[in-house]
Amino acid sequence: MKRKILSLVLCATMLFSMTACGGTKEEASATTGQETVTAENTETAENTENVNEATKEAGETEEVAGGSGMITVTDQNGMEATIEANPDRLVTTALPLPSIYALTGAPIEYLVGVHPGSTSAIENSVMAAMYPELKGIADNFIEGTDVNVEELLKLEPDVVLYWAEYLEQYEAMSNAGINAVGVKTQDNGNVLSTLESWLTIMKEIFGDTGNVDKVIEYGHKMEAEIEAQTAEIADEDKPKVLYLYNHSSEDISVSGADFYGDYWIKAAGGINAAAELTGPTSVNMEQIYEWDPDIIIITTFTETMPEDLYNNTIDGQDWSQVSAVLNGKVIKEPLGVYRWFPPSGDAPLMLKWMAQTLHPDKFTYDMKEEIKAYYEEFYNYTLDDAQVEGILNADPQAAKGANFGGGANRS
Repeated sequence: MKRKILSLVLCATMLFSMTACGGTKEEASATTGQETVTAENTETAENTENVNEATKEAGETEEVAGGSGMITVTDQNGMEATIEANPDRLVTTALPLPSIYALTGAPIEYLVGVHPGSTSAIENSVMAAMYPELKGIADNFIEGTDVNVEELLKLEPDVVLYWAEYLEQYEAMSNAGINAVGVKTQDNGNVLSTLESWLTIMKEIFGDTGNVDKVIEYGHKMEAEIEAQTAEIADEDKPKVLYLYNHSSEDISVSGADFYGDYWIKAAGGINAAAELTGPTSVNMEQIYEWDPDIIIITTFTETMPEDLYNNTIDGQDWSQVSAVLNGKVIKEPLGVYRWFPPSGDAPLMLKWMAQTLHPDKFTYDMKEEIKAYYEEFYNYTLDDAQVEGILNADPQAAKGANFGGGANRS
């Protein structure tokens, strides 16, 4: 394994670990095996600049010592990590990233640790057949947002890609000598912009196999193609869509503005019924009745299926008079290499699927053929008919372990 930890990097990051800042309002803990490190994330640009300057100086020193194999990566907190190019032991705590890593063409066996929420998606999707090396992959180093650094160190990671909002994770990992690179959602939930930004970081770390730029170009092309047609649809002809992000008898969480569901609905020519809210927000049935959506889309982050709403089987909730239910317009989103709601390797396909779901008269894609062609081109994998059916009819078991709280950007 390529180990590249310099004492100068450690000194710099430890010096500023108590003042480094990020971007969420939540608190979360990082377990080190003997103690729990807790930090409240606040926005303090001055302190972040101090961390950046210290890590930059340390990174420059290491580049001289390490030679041409070393690269300095600036993450989406503006922090720098100096690592070897094309590292062969990658860990990620951000759930969608294994599917995006697959697009880089880097060896899948370089991925040695993932979040349990990623594991459930891998085990209950086509990903397991595509990449059998991921079966049984380590995921015991994190629970929810709590990182067990002692277990993480056992994986000997060269670099960890983590949700950039959780700076307490960064501090705990940096203090243990682990290189950490943060990613976060871009442009208020714009899925394709976020995918592009994550792919760009992946390309910087692992090099370019040709797929990264091709996927970005394909996504832009699809976005422009669909926007050209939806721009002609009058507002009164656009369906009112409710995106159920998480759902159970205890909670109804919907996608408000500045979240992934809002992007998909608008990009596909719909009106977000929950646009008055921001991010993922819990609501009650009275609010659902007031909105009375024409279409309900259910994410694969919840085990709820359309039949649960059609048959009114959820305790304490009566969906029987909601227009989407009455008209048979409750739809479960697909699950390919990952859940299609957040940024994933399949995001351009999701855009096509959403457009056709909202406007089947205007968009007449053969989604089975579209999926097969996309997987052949970008994953170099030939799907059979049963696998395509599995993508379009997601297994509810894939939802297990997917939600752990913490706001809009951690799907």
